[in-house]
Amino acid sequence: MASRSDGSAAPASGVLGQSAAEWASSRWVEVESGRVRYREAGSGKPIVLVHGLGVSADYWVRNGPALAAAGFRVLAPDLPGFGRTAGPRDGLTVAAQAEAVHRWAEALELPPAVYVGHSLSCQTILELAVVHPETVRGLVLAAPTGKGTPVWRLLGQAIGLIRDVRRESVKLAALVFEAYLQAGPSRILRTWKLGAEHDIRPLLPRVRVPALVVLGDRDPVVDLEFAQQVADGLPLARLARVVAGAHAVIFDPSGEFNREVLRFVEGIG
Repeated sequence: MASRSDGSAAPASGVLGQSAAEWASSRWVEVESGRVRYREAGSGKPIVLVHGLGVSADYWVRNGPALAAAGFRVLAPDLPGFGRTAGPRDGLTVAAQAEAVHRWAEALELPPAVYVGHSLSCQTILELAVVHPETVRGLVLAAPTGKGTPVWRLLGQAIGLIRDVRRESVKLAALVFEAYLQAGPSRILRTWKLGAEHDIRPLLPRVRVPALVVLGDRDPVVDLEFAQQVADGLPLARLARVVAGAHAVIFDPSGEFNREVLRFVEGIG
């Protein structure tokens, strides 16, 4: 095995290649509402990656294979209405998204897992950890949203996302553009609005599992003060900052984000 910059062992290229090949294949499972598309690679204790607004399991292309190659079973579903999973045209509330993730995991008979969310989906996995605590053994909240009243939240996020465009890579822009085109503007806007109406503050003290909050130093959407408030509000959480990371901290620099996730997951046993 090669060595990472933090001194720990990095997966051999052959293992990473095998994980990438597994991740490249779409899988399907039947739930009550229909078929759910998901990606999966690796074996071991499960890590579930839940995508943010408008995108899909494909968004985790730089994370799924790398985490799987480190010795974990990594899965990522398409939430209803996004990617290749059918869903309502008007979008889903955060609570409904959490329930959809739960039904998908239940259909796969998935044991308690570490759930990783990004941006809006951090609200989803917080909801999941409170409503179905027996299914969650840890949370990773990357660039978590949830600050402010609905109107001010939407306005702040819109301004932040406009500023964020220049800070993200062309590859990410192409991936997001394709996903948004597939999902459609009406569904995305409605889901975004429903997300802004969801209050995470009552959830934080009710989460009883270890949690990691991750924030990029260059994130114009989620500020450091709010990220720290989220970490402080969770009984068993800490904040990790990623140098040079913008809002899509999971995508670039993905290596540092993946290392933070692995440190956390390995630390909770």
